[in-house]
Amino acid sequence: MGNSLARNRLKAQDFHYIAKNTAFLTNDVVSDYYKELIEKCGSLGKMEPEDFKMIFRLAFPERPEEKLDALVEKIRNVEKTDGSIPIYSIALLIYLFCDGKTEDNLGQMFNLFDEDGNGNISIDELLNMMAFFIEIGMDTGNVDMAMVMSEVFLKGDKNKDEKLNKVEFIQGMTQHPVTSKILQVKTIDALLATF
Repeated sequence: MGNSLARNRLKAQDFHYIAKNTAFLTNDVVSDYYKELIEKCGSLGKMEPEDFKMIFRLAFPERPEEKLDALVEKIRNVEKTDGSIPIYSIALLIYLFCDGKTEDNLGQMFNLFDEDGNGNISIDELLNMMAFFIEIGMDTGNVDMAMVMSEVFLKGDKNKDEKLNKVEFIQGMTQHPVTSKILQVKTIDALLATF
């Protein structure tokens, strides 16, 4: 699905942001866990559920275990996949749930989907973003997140150049009713309600 390896690239500023806005203690701790996860997951870019839970617990120890279990089961999406979890989903969820300002968290998420690092999300990158939501099972249930991301793209692309820069992405995400609700509530329950 798309260029998943491109999304496996976190940088020093990402480690700093995660350490600052989660329960991870230092940049080095984040960096060490990330390197270990990349080595373990190899070129497939997928992790086992226990690895996902371990990282999530380190970042957010206050989240209830039963909620985390429910989230893991949804993201595994065993009906459509092999049950392993895309590695970039942990980064996306860390940015979603962390203590940073909403706009800053969205900026970090934007970087995950800007696969070529050119400062824009193109139609192809949007399709990969939509494929991510489909892969983790968010194309069924209460909300079709692939469709939502398409609507976010259309809302954000004010100049109709068929790409979103970071500002347009943030505007699209904060102005769409579904994504803005998820961003405000910041709970596993709110996220699970979209599945």
